[in-house]
Parts: sequence; C-alpha cells; structure tokens
Amino acid sequence: MRVFITGEKGFIGTNLVKRAKRFDIDIISGVHADNDEAAFVSEYTTEKGEPCVYKNSIESWKAFFEVNEIDVIIHNAAKVGTDVVALNAKESTLTNVQGTYNICRAARALNIGVCYMGTTVIYDTPKYQNEQIKEESDRGPHTLYGCQKLCAEDIIKSQVNKWMIVRPLFAYGGEGDMNSLIAKTIYTAINDLEPVDMFLDPTKIKDYMHVNDYCDAVFTAIQGGHWYQDWNVAAETPLMTGEIVSLIGEITGLSVADKVRWLPNTDYTGNHMLSSWKFRKCTGWTPKISLEIGIAMSFESIAKSKGYNPLTYLEDAKARNIDLTKFY
Repeated sequence: MRVFITGEKGFIGTNLVKRAKRFDIDIISGVHADNDEAAFVSEYTTEKGEPCVYKNSIESWKAFFEVNEIDVIIHNAAKVGTDVVALNAKESTLTNVQGTYNICRAARALNIGVCYMGTTVIYDTPKYQNEQIKEESDRGPHTLYGCQKLCAEDIIKSQVNKWMIVRPLFAYGGEGDMNSLIAKTIYTAINDLEPVDMFLDPTKIKDYMHVNDYCDAVFTAIQGGHWYQDWNVAAETPLMTGEIVSLIGEITGLSVADKVRWLPNTDYTGNHMLSSWKFRKCTGWTPKISLEIGIAMSFESIAKSKGYNPLTYLEDAKARNIDLTKFY
C-alpha cells in the first residue's frame, strides 16, 4: 500500500512516517515550500531524481497522485492552534479549507481514499464537562480554527469516494512534541527555567495519549478498511492537569511544582474527555503506552535532545508582544 502523508514534517506527520514501517506501508511524502502559493516539493517525481514543485491546485495534486501511484492519502497538513489561526486568518483558511478541497477533488478523480486528521475542537465541548464526548456529540466549535476543521470534515465527506475522520485527544511524546503540557513542563524543569505559562486550569481534566498509540490507531483503521466513519481516538485515562504535573515530578524526580504558571481562561480550560469505545470495538485497537511510561519516555528523549525547545512559540509571542491569553 502506497500512502501519501501531507504535513509529514510536523509533530503528528513525523511520527506517522516513523510508525508506518511497523505496518509495512510505503510512505510517499511531500515537503511544503515556503511561498505564497502553498506549493510543495516532492523528491519522488522526476526520472533524474530532482525535486519537483507543485502548486496547491487540483490538477497539480492529481498529477502528483498519478505519478506516485497513491492508494491512500493521510491528510494531516494544517495551520494549527487557536492563536496561530486567528492571527493568520486568510493564510490558514487557504491551507485548512481550500487546500483540503483541492486534495479531495484530485483524490475523487482517481478514486483514492482520504484519511483526515481531525480534532476535537469541532465539538461543543462546554456541553460535555461531566461526560465523554462521542462521535455523535453536538458540533459547535468556539474558534476559527475549530470552524475551519469542521468545514474541512464536511468537504472530505462530500467530495471523496472513500473517507474516514480520525480525531485524537491530546497527543504527546515522540519527535517534535512542541505543544503538550508534558513536554513543556519537563523541558522547563530540566533546564531550570522560569515557570512556563500554561493556558489551563490545574483542576480541570485532560486525557493525554502517546503519539505512538495515535499513529498506530490511524494505520490500524486504514489497513482494516474502516472507511466512511468518524473515529474518536483517546487513551481514556483522564487526570486533572495539576495531577499530571505532579506525576511528572514523581516519575522523573524533577522539581516541577514551581515550574508551571497556570493561566486558566476560556473554553480551553474546561474538562476534555473523549470516548473511543466505537473505535476500539470496531478495530480491536487499544493504547499500549500508559501515561506513566509515556512520561518516562518523554523525559529520556528530551534529556538527550539537542536543539529541541518546545517553548519557542511562547518565546516568539512574548518577543512580538502578543497576548496569548486572548486566544485560550
């Protein structure tokens, strides 16, 4: 099976590429170029082995898919984050909505299946503070990012012949984890930095899942042919965020209590609990990495890494005088 992954240089994409070997999947990937037309460069398209640049258009995607004999597309590329999208509304809409439409129209013409990497921000989360969110729970995004992702899901379902939506909840760990509470806390403590800002309430519940388990869920669904479904994927081991920080200290031996500055604010500070019962029942998938083991793995990885800094975005926002509390 030849699978094309969009956004393979990001956190989820990088780990999907790594985990694909375990499923005997041939990965074809493209590298997004930094230009106004959201083009990408592929290493695999010329006889001379030279990179070939494609524009973000239906015909360009179709040509790329045909040349590389793609069977399935994992559409993972997106401008992510409430603040990033709000500050770059036009660019993010081009990528998250128009880009998705272009890929889908090309895939439809060639009868290629599309597995879309969704997000739980499409749900009306405040309605479900005391219960797990299920696939049929009410939609109701509270941010532009959530609206874009919900729109992209509708495009997927209406424009391709074979589709699935996979929605993870709080993936962490692995290469490129730049956003999780776990990575930021460990990095701050290891380097004895000033407390890191967390736009979270320490008494609210979150459910973190190791990225390896998430990637395995995606490939399990694709190989099993579990199409035409929305799939929620979660570890289902919820804890209060304050408890997670304490657990990090217990497992790593780091002094973490004074390394987090809690900044609870709006929708994103509430409880987030997801039911993956339907996915587990239909596919047989179960997460294999407990939170305790995942934290230990993250600690070992971050301690050995060079040039890794999950606080880069926070530092950049501070340098540009951007008040991130407006977006969380």
